[in-house]
Amino acid sequence: MKIIIYGAGNTGQYLIRVLTMEGHEVTVIESNGAVCNKLKSLYDISSIESEGIKQDVFNKEVFASCELFIAVSPVDEMNIMACSVARKIGADKTIARVRNEDYSMMDDVVGLTSMGIDLIIHPEKELSKELTNLVTHPNAIDVYELYEGKILIVSTIIKENSRITGKSLKEISRIYDLSELRAVVVEKSSEAIIPGGDYVVKTGDKIYAVADKNNVDTVFKIAGYKEEKNKDIMINGSGNIARAIAMELEKKGNFNIKIIVGDENKANHFSELLPNSLVVCGEASDIDILAAEGIIDMDFFLALTGNDETNMVSSLLANHLKVKKTITLIEKTDYFPITKTIGLQRCINSSIATSNAIMRFVRHGNVLASSTLKGIDIEFITFKVSAENQYIDQPLRNIKFPKNTIIGVIVRNGKTFVPAGHNKIIVGDEIIFFSGKSSINGVEKMFAK
Repeated sequence: MKIIIYGAGNTGQYLIRVLTMEGHEVTVIESNGAVCNKLKSLYDISSIESEGIKQDVFNKEVFASCELFIAVSPVDEMNIMACSVARKIGADKTIARVRNEDYSMMDDVVGLTSMGIDLIIHPEKELSKELTNLVTHPNAIDVYELYEGKILIVSTIIKENSRITGKSLKEISRIYDLSELRAVVVEKSSEAIIPGGDYVVKTGDKIYAVADKNNVDTVFKIAGYKEEKNKDIMINGSGNIARAIAMELEKKGNFNIKIIVGDENKANHFSELLPNSLVVCGEASDIDILAAEGIIDMDFFLALTGNDETNMVSSLLANHLKVKKTITLIEKTDYFPITKTIGLQRCINSSIATSNAIMRFVRHGNVLASSTLKGIDIEFITFKVSAENQYIDQPLRNIKFPKNTIIGVIVRNGKTFVPAGHNKIIVGDEIIFFSGKSSINGVEKMFAK
């Protein structure tokens, strides 16, 4: 697919990495020449150094073969306008990232799709959903939704007291009923693998499992965790993401929310906006303020300021003070490989959230959804089996799948099950695959058409 990306900030650069790895032909439009040169040295892309929406760039010659235009510049208005212009001069599809909540309301009223925009992504909404899932499932490191939350992919750390430590996945299936959940990825240090039945689970392994939402607690029980009820939450930050998650948690109820805001005017605004939360004006990097506000009694500390370094320091400080769970907003994806090393527990990133939303749209044919697992080169992708598929009625054990690939679950007539080797694929099945980046194209060739 020929794709033009407008804006090469954190999100644009992350998209370039993901899309080029999958073989898409990418052109980036970016005003910073140094960034253009850097990206061209790292990836096989074309670049156009340009600012704004100029006729020598936004014309039918440049956009004649553009199949998808993605606008992720820092300015919402420019993203909306760029998509509108791109669509009129030849782009087949357009996607705009929009952060301003007012535009979300405008979209509901007039529909930005009428301006030639096929998909509007609100990163704060994506992150708010992710944060809500992490707070709701306190023993998870990551949570991903499929089918509007009916199926969850969760990751967790295997505890020393777990009954499965030292046992292979095949042996574990004799201890626990795994007919409705499956371990699909194991992450150790910076390496991630798709495990086979002979994989021996060790203490400290980060296991990704896929399960129906009603069975997801079984994953944590098997990993060695007791059921927890987490109610006391401290949030550090005054931006859109902090506001969005606080509003969402207030809606859900049953949470005691305390928000640390560094600016007095913003603190007053938050107090008016969030009547059921306690807002405190101060700096969360100040240990005296944290102690005075009772951080040691908190179940969760959410570091959600606009500064990565501040978020990391305050989260590490919260860890030092024995807060049960911390979640850290980190916008520089380059930091992700070191987060575990320095002791950060759970990390979120708007570029990854935005990219996953875009990748669900980029997919074609019988692909229903697709997302990259955070910080590792494993992707999960959902296909709907068409009547023309060559593997219909074949036992799974007879089908040769690309290496480093596993079927997580199959959704058939609205019901989820973990398939065995004797199971056969039928028309209409929705199959959720987990695969290494290098194998995704092979899986798509088998099931996307």
